[in-house]
Amino acid sequence: MLKNTHNHWTGRFVFALSAFSLLVLLSGCSSLDVNEPTRLDYAKSAQEDKPLAENLGVEDEYKFALDMARMQIKDERYQAAENLLQKMRKFRPQDIDVYRLLAQSYEGQKKYGLALSAWKQAQGLSGFSRDDEGELARLALMNDDYALAEKIYQSWLDDDGASNSEQVSALNNLGFSALLQKRYPQAKQYFQQALQKDPLNTKAANNLNLLKTVEGV
Repeated sequence: MLKNTHNHWTGRFVFALSAFSLLVLLSGCSSLDVNEPTRLDYAKSAQEDKPLAENLGVEDEYKFALDMARMQIKDERYQAAENLLQKMRKFRPQDIDVYRLLAQSYEGQKKYGLALSAWKQAQGLSGFSRDDEGELARLALMNDDYALAEKIYQSWLDDDGASNSEQVSALNNLGFSALLQKRYPQAKQYFQQALQKDPLNTKAANNLNLLKTVEGV
């Protein structure tokens, strides 16, 4: 029984050390060459002959670092998350999760231009989803890139496979884009179309009320 307990805690200790080794590597290096081998060079444990990375694996350690970045963002430690993710991006530049998290860290710091750039880079990567596209369009509106936002929302309307809720969202956001550009008649038309598709949609109703207020100013 004592032997099993010892092995249990030894395993947990090795996991902690191995995962921590990646964080030390990422935090201590100013840059990583994207052409480096995918296998990182870890220091050997003082108690073992083989590198700790062979016990856990680089992929598990990389996921551990991603979880660390997510935790930092959740705790609003946006700068720390940005620093970690920038180093991870150099190690694995095709990982869309890195750009998703980078965008969140930038937005948390009100670096909206950089957040938009991160979403633009994510756009060309495998796994880019409709939700990601929505985030890209939202940041485009925040950065006054109306052409990009409207192109995305219009593509949702033109997509026969888009759900009713996605089309309502597209109409609402097209209307809001038009409102921001003071194209009030067009904005009204979009909001009304959204209500035709979903008469109980409170966002479209609120947007129409906002439009009436703006037009009355």
